Amino acid sequence: MNGSHAAEIVGAGSSAAAPLYKAWAEQWAHGMGAALNYAPVGSGTGIKAIEEGKGDFGASDVSLSKEELDKYGLVNFPVAISGVVPIVNLPGVPHDELKLTGPILADIFAGKITQWNAPQIAALNRGLPLPALPITIIGRADGSGTTYVMSNYLGKVSEDWAKRFGNNFKIQWPASAKLATGTSGMIKAVSAQPGAIGYAEWGQAEAEHLNIARVANQKGNYPAPNAASFKAALEGSGWSTVGDFDEMLTDTSGLGAWPITGGTFIIMPRHVSDAKRAEMALSFFSYGFAKGDTATAKQGWIPLPERTQVRVLREMSRLVDTKGLPLNWKMAY
Repeated sequence: MNGSHAAEIVGAGSSAAAPLYKAWAEQWAHGMGAALNYAPVGSGTGIKAIEEGKGDFGASDVSLSKEELDKYGLVNFPVAISGVVPIVNLPGVPHDELKLTGPILADIFAGKITQWNAPQIAALNRGLPLPALPITIIGRADGSGTTYVMSNYLGKVSEDWAKRFGNNFKIQWPASAKLATGTSGMIKAVSAQPGAIGYAEWGQAEAEHLNIARVANQKGNYPAPNAASFKAALEGSGWSTVGDFDEMLTDTSGLGAWPITGGTFIIMPRHVSDAKRAEMALSFFSYGFAKGDTATAKQGWIPLPERTQVRVLREMSRLVDTKGLPLNWKMAY
């Protein structure tokens, strides 16, 4: 129970998406007489919790595979889209002007490029006052969907990265890297260390006024990370054309596409043990779709494409009670 609210729903997972759920919940609670109890413990922990039957939902910045969904009897669906951005602490370098290609970014995070004024970086940033500082890599210690999205991108643009580090919620960072827990821990670690580079969800990086590096996309352009470049990453993807949200949105081919784009997902059991709580959770997420656009934009996320929303509603409608009967949840507010 939470304060004067009659009920609450419980979830855990993505720290990147936590501000989005909090913003939705502040609006939803007033009309529904219910509250959200959400723990931003990282996507990996959120997935494990819902697989073990703990809480009403898990939250991840990556869709689970069909095999994993079937194994644990789960359903998952996206709720919004944003981007992962490299964040840097470079004294004297103007905000958001540093340029990096995907292969150079991979070599930095792999520990192969160790100085900020290295020739590879300087050649891309002529006229920019690059400091003669060693590069300090900040990685995530916890199982993170943000790590999954970033490592997926790096593996697409660098064969060496794919072979050495792969693509996962947790990776084996170079021995020289410092590790942080959660998005807030990552932001704090980068902010405290001149010469540091890390990565975070764009909305939270913007909220903290961090210096963001621009990354070249497939077309060789350096778009600013924002709603327009995240939408450009969706154009032509299965998310927009057929409502297929299983594919990754990294390194897509749009002219203005931000190359490290991704969604954030909700995971719930298909057969629910407490129908009323599950119905409240589904009402909460449908409220976010119907009424949360302003809050979504303020938190640095963008709404789903229409075709994807249709599939999302279909996935939400697959949830049933212990007798196999469809749940009765509201979509009108």
